[in-house]
Amino acid sequence: MGKGAVQNRAQIDQRHRQAMIEQNIMVDDSLLPAAEELEKLQHLDPNIMEWMKERCVMEQDAKIDFNKARIKLAKNDMRWFHFNNLASMIFIFLVAVAGLGMSFFLVLKNHIVAGSIFGTTGLAVVLYAMRKTKQ
Repeated sequence: MGKGAVQNRAQIDQRHRQAMIEQNIMVDDSLLPAAEELEKLQHLDPNIMEWMKERCVMEQDAKIDFNKARIKLAKNDMRWFHFNNLASMIFIFLVAVAGLGMSFFLVLKNHIVAGSIFGTTGLAVVLYAMRKTKQ
């Protein structure tokens, strides 16, 4: 029984010369109808108030359950996002350490060109990972 009104207002940002649209949404989400409607309904059925109360409780419980489910979904999404970031950082670190270790091993075995290639690659991976972690 929600009543809503949507208002759109266009504003022009003079600094960037871009059109921006601001949208304000006002929603009356009361579970009961207006008092006049309740009075008319009570003239038709005297027990309508009990039925309306039960329906309001059911609808409120459904809204609460829906919001809990949305919060749980958002938490799971954030948990996956953090796990993915941590796993990628660990993988990048292992690749960089392996590249630098291989470079050290190859330089010790007198394969200087191959060792320098692995060393440069390892340093590039470390620099790339450091650049990504700022974001």
